[in-house]
Amino acid sequence: MNTKKPADDQRIWLMDILPRHERLTKSVASLIENMLVKKEVEFLSVSGRTKDLDGALEKIERKKYSNPQERLTDLSGIRVITYLESQVGQVAETIRTLFEIDEENSLDRSTVLGSDKIGYRSAHFVCTLGTPREGLPEYDSLGTLKFEVQVRTVLQHAWAELAHDRSFKFGPGLPPTIQRKLNLYSGMLEIVDAAFDSIAKEIDAYSTEINSKSLNQISPIEVNSITLSRFVQQISERHQLSIREGEIPAELFKELDHFGVVTIGDLEKLVTPEVMQIYKSATIEDTSVGIIRQILMLSNIDKYFDGPIRWAMIDRGSYECLAQKYPHTKLRALFAKEGITIEDEEDTSTEF
Repeated sequence: MNTKKPADDQRIWLMDILPRHERLTKSVASLIENMLVKKEVEFLSVSGRTKDLDGALEKIERKKYSNPQERLTDLSGIRVITYLESQVGQVAETIRTLFEIDEENSLDRSTVLGSDKIGYRSAHFVCTLGTPREGLPEYDSLGTLKFEVQVRTVLQHAWAELAHDRSFKFGPGLPPTIQRKLNLYSGMLEIVDAAFDSIAKEIDAYSTEINSKSLNQISPIEVNSITLSRFVQQISERHQLSIREGEIPAELFKELDHFGVVTIGDLEKLVTPEVMQIYKSATIEDTSVGIIRQILMLSNIDKYFDGPIRWAMIDRGSYECLAQKYPHTKLRALFAKEGITIEDEEDTSTEF
């Protein structure tokens, strides 16, 4: 008499297949991440997880799967989190080029959810590695295994985590008045998601416009992070400088405002032949922020350090650059007054 139960068969099957899914999860996550980097698609994270034995058995029991070998497609699960809605589409396109998609079981929840199901929206794919990879040694015995890929924005992910956390209170069955508020607030997340995507597109369009203009053309435009980057690029090309791009901090705009710099033209007036001759003769490995600060200091160092920003240290290259215009005695007295250390004299740090 055979006393083996279906659960025993499921356990034996899972114990055999889960180690293969461990390999599959790592391989798929790596393939997706590498391809997104190659295609220059921005994303927050790519993560993978393989269900453990107990978790898989619990789902089979909960879902009453009679054929878990076919129905249990998420033993390997990959999650891609993007910053913007438009990037979800870019990631989805990448997924389709990488793997074979089970279209019948793949969906975009944003197209199927009703108006009362706000917040939990994502692109969801059931995939296999596909025939071309089945014969490759690194994917041996993995080619026919199914896995799931989920693509969400960071706001969609935050909402889904709240809604599915068993310890949280956003589950089903809430009183109607509270459920209505919950729907309204989760709907706000969707509005913000769409708004961020729209703003990002506006920024891209503005950057494209500014980067197509010459220095003379952007001269009357106000200083902002995009026009400043274009200004540095144009100055670097004109004077054959090697400047690394860097993020423009909010403090720099306070420094520019202190100098009365409102437009790019105002800043350009400070780039005199003398200033550029001194700067070019210095040995500074500079960033876009560094060159703007050097221009301000070479224009009027007393006014600069009378401004809103306080330094702790100045690097040796910047000091030597300033010393070509200002006497050492003046610089040392000014830095002593401001409590600024010169690199390699009292400290070995290179930050300022």
